[in-house]
Amino acid sequence: MPLREFPAPRSGAWVENARAWLASPGEPLVPRGAATVLVVRDTPNGPSVFVQRRVSTMEFAPSMYVFPGGGVDAADADADLEPAEVEALAARMQLPAADAKPLVAAAIREVEEECGLQLSVADLVPRAHWVTPAFEKRRYDTWFFAAPMPDGQEALGATTETDHDAWVTPQSLLAAYAEGRAVMLPPTVVMLEQLATFASVADFLADSPALTVVAPELVDLGDRLVMRSHLP
Repeated sequence: MPLREFPAPRSGAWVENARAWLASPGEPLVPRGAATVLVVRDTPNGPSVFVQRRVSTMEFAPSMYVFPGGGVDAADADADLEPAEVEALAARMQLPAADAKPLVAAAIREVEEECGLQLSVADLVPRAHWVTPAFEKRRYDTWFFAAPMPDGQEALGATTETDHDAWVTPQSLLAAYAEGRAVMLPPTVVMLEQLATFASVADFLADSPALTVVAPELVDLGDRLVMRSHLP
């Protein structure tokens, strides 16, 4: 598996917290289950994806571009979902259906809450499984899904947690990231890089990537901090 190093965010508070952890590691928080969704649609320039920018006051990932998603709620385990569809998706995730259901329910619920789209279990395609590094003060065990933009619906920013939303090609947002005009966490960068390799939404959704857990580690290189991880 290739080894990647991701630069630290340009945030004094982030660097301060990271260096404090390296100086005196504590007991990592147990990550909370979470789900996020790349809602994609075709354009003349290839697939585009719906993204949102989190407000600067958020404790986790402030001012960062993200896909719609969030943490699993207690009620998600009892969501009214088609059992056969959950079992089929759980098999693709290589999880028991009881473990997959809250994640799937959270993905569907969060997309509706954050951008007004109604997805079904059958729409979701698992793309990746990432765990927040141990030093973070908020940690998530996050599943990334992809889903086609539903016909006849419109994606709208519908949450106070974000201040901007847009349909973007992965190439355009990655260029903004490289130039320092957009801030993103490592999994968002990797998901965009993967999407950029596909010519159409159909090809992207037909892909079956390895779902090995990715858990970046904080590394001090002396002159800078990086998050290092092997990618599947």
